[in-house]
Amino acid sequence: MRLSEHGSVLGIDVGYSARRKTTGFCALSWDARTVRWRCENAGVDERNRHDTLRRVLPAAQRQLLAVAIDGPLLPRLHSTPRYRCAESLLSRGAFGKRGKPGPTNGGSGRDLHAHATRLAHFVLQECGVEAAAHVPAIHARAIVEAFPNLFLGVLCDEADYPAEPHRQRKWTDTLYNWPPGDPVIPRKLRSLLESLLPRRAIEGELHLDDHEEIASFVCALTALSVAANRFVAVGCARDGCIALSLRDLWGRGTPSSVPWAERELRANLPRVAADFPHCEPAVYEDGGRWSLA
Repeated sequence: MRLSEHGSVLGIDVGYSARRKTTGFCALSWDARTVRWRCENAGVDERNRHDTLRRVLPAAQRQLLAVAIDGPLLPRLHSTPRYRCAESLLSRGAFGKRGKPGPTNGGSGRDLHAHATRLAHFVLQECGVEAAAHVPAIHARAIVEAFPNLFLGVLCDEADYPAEPHRQRKWTDTLYNWPPGDPVIPRKLRSLLESLLPRRAIEGELHLDDHEEIASFVCALTALSVAANRFVAVGCARDGCIALSLRDLWGRGTPSSVPWAERELRANLPRVAADFPHCEPAVYEDGGRWSLA
């Protein structure tokens, strides 16, 4: 799908601290010549979020092609937390120690799900969002679930994958700036931008260090990928899907040249299908569904 000459997408890193501004908003916009983005953090207060969103999205840019939110989202934005196919597919095998998603129905997952759902409704109230034109869709509007850890993680080569950080929250920051000293991931993200929005100058520095800014920027890239229908989605129709970066940029496995994430997903599909008899786990790529053959 070819993106329009002008447009905007929005990425949201979900936070719910009562004391700090841990919700990140990143608006990514483009015209015929340039691509630019703006990131700002907000607290949980509705008025503060409203004002922050207005700063990153001028009135002329509030008709969004897509929105990507870093938190569990169920179809039609239902708010019943449960362990999902997407989480199982991205937690088994090699994924288990590479930034896997937490369960929606356990630990902090319930709160994250509740706040992600709340933010989805907030954006639908505050902005215009184009109709969903991608497969699979969880809502009539183009709202998708992002997961920066593995949007970035699948870009890393298996041989060079970083060791698990001490805290789960550090996965996104570690992967974004990997390897230290000469990060490859920002270069791959620039390649992604150039592929989706060719022949435009990229305004802004991709070497970021603030956690919310990194995560919301990656969410904005997720939204851009979905707007262009060039992404991989993992999950099922009943529970929703997590969107990942396009497979052309995925890191290679060891010793094979096949992307390690593709290898693991193909191995995980039948296992998850056996454990989720009421679902149909799947991997979608650019609107088509992977064959199990």
